[in-house]
Amino acid sequence: MIEHPKYLKNVQIYQPGKPIEELQRELGINEIVKLASNENPFGCSLFVKKKIEAEATNINRYPDGGAYYLRKALSEFLVVDPDQIIFGNGSNEILDMIARVFLAGGKEALFFQGSFVVYKLVTQINGGKFREIPLECDFSRDLNKLLDAITPETRVIFIDNPCNPTGFANKKEEFNEFIKNLPDHVLLVIDEAYFEYARHHGVPDSVNYIRRINPEIPEKNIIVLRTFSKAYGLAGLRIGYGIAKKEIIEILEKVRQPFNTNHLAQVAAIEALKDQEFVEFCVQENEKGKEQLYEGLERRGIEFIPTYANFIMFKVDNAREIYENLLKLGIIVRPAFGFDNYLRVSIGRQDENEKFLKALDKLGISCK
Repeated sequence: MIEHPKYLKNVQIYQPGKPIEELQRELGINEIVKLASNENPFGCSLFVKKKIEAEATNINRYPDGGAYYLRKALSEFLVVDPDQIIFGNGSNEILDMIARVFLAGGKEALFFQGSFVVYKLVTQINGGKFREIPLECDFSRDLNKLLDAITPETRVIFIDNPCNPTGFANKKEEFNEFIKNLPDHVLLVIDEAYFEYARHHGVPDSVNYIRRINPEIPEKNIIVLRTFSKAYGLAGLRIGYGIAKKEIIEILEKVRQPFNTNHLAQVAAIEALKDQEFVEFCVQENEKGKEQLYEGLERRGIEFIPTYANFIMFKVDNAREIYENLLKLGIIVRPAFGFDNYLRVSIGRQDENEKFLKALDKLGISCK
């Protein structure tokens, strides 16, 4: 075996939600409902589709490495300076950039148990160390426990808000107090992949910490991550972004790969930003779907965690077996990694949610 870093020994390869095509090949099922990857079941804006068709003739050319026009559009939308933004092949790539810069050489990351699994992954593959902070009994998160855990070796704190897979979110007041007490040697990464779904429910718009609109909160080392993969419906194009003060962005740009975001992704993101009416439609439909699944799970006596995002974590006995049996019925959900006897279901269209609930009935999944 060729020599390789020893710290890669315990790295587990990321397992995405099972693709529809794979299930079709394995079981020969044609009618499949995928509720596994927290995708937007309503697709993307029609303006995006038209723009992609028009720009397809340019795919023989390299993209704009600096994403000038997208940077300009996003800076105006967010009311931040253009040099406060970095783009990634999904926000996952920016997580990797952060780990490469700040966690190499055995530096430490902190995050809560049950956080987005990629935090552990990028820390490990870049030679960093990590500690997971326990959740409360109700799956909530006490931010003060993160503060208490900080050591001189701690360089990065990852917080997904809302959290994937629990759906829990800390509110603005909690974050304000937490940030006031954050040491200067720590970079706080606030991952807001599901921000659009949660923004009407008391969670912070963490870009405000970059804009410095609250003079009572001192300037700290913070980067906020968001994505076009969820509410904007561009998961297949892989484009996300980070917002931070200029000095942090300049450091991360040193490790960003050239042409890391493709041309179609850039032009699609610009058009997606323009169609906020579509985004709000998707958010409101998600609220309806959430209530539909809440009611359906409650009626079946199935325990679940209230969510701020577009997915719900629910409890069943023999979760792995139930997951496999749902696949046989053409319903793709996802194991909730780190939580025994829990599965995670994405909130789909009304008809998709109903098919999922009926599949539970076919399997006799009920606590009553």
